[in-house]
Amino acid sequence: MNSEAFVQELLGPVHDFCRSLDLQPPAYSYIPLNTDEERIRVMQSRLFNELRAADLFGTWLKTTPELDVKATMAESAHEEMVHADLLSKRIRDLGAEPFDYKPLPAQIAMFNAMEGLNDTCERIAGLSLAGETVANYLIQMCLKSPSVPEWIKQPYRRITEDEEGHGSVPREFLKRYATTEERQDRVRRAVAMRMVLFREYLASLDRWAMGKDRW
Repeated sequence: MNSEAFVQELLGPVHDFCRSLDLQPPAYSYIPLNTDEERIRVMQSRLFNELRAADLFGTWLKTTPELDVKATMAESAHEEMVHADLLSKRIRDLGAEPFDYKPLPAQIAMFNAMEGLNDTCERIAGLSLAGETVANYLIQMCLKSPSVPEWIKQPYRRITEDEEGHGSVPREFLKRYATTEERQDRVRRAVAMRMVLFREYLASLDRWAMGKDRW
């Protein structure tokens, strides 16, 4: 399969997943939440995601042979920490402790699964292509919704500015390096795994943020 067709094939189920969230936006988008307590819970969970993503990018540097990918991962690790700082300050503004948070089991499973990926293309596909595509889609839902307070939208506008133009980077890397049948198969599996785990994380965050589950 040629590289462009392969990337489009990968994006198909990711975009389908995003569209499936339109009719019932998850707590991750902040849209269905009614209290600041619920919103802070979600922001704490998303803060954990930023920090864990930075950990992964940093950890992978040593075992990433492709110099251009290594450089992007280093930049991404720094950017995730900048975003974490924005969210932690906003949580403190509301009088809460940013790190008074125990990650949800599905959230731990999702990042542990990403950490277990050994191939550069798997990592790019699972964490960046699939994960960031969904996360950015939900950020846009949040920013467009009149039900989301301005104090939440402010840091995410900055995050969106940082992410602008980044969407094409993982696609270009996959076109460049996922050129064998074996590598393409591993990439497909990484994307499918991320979608399964992301769906369960969103569902468990819904239950916990709105007080239906206790962890």
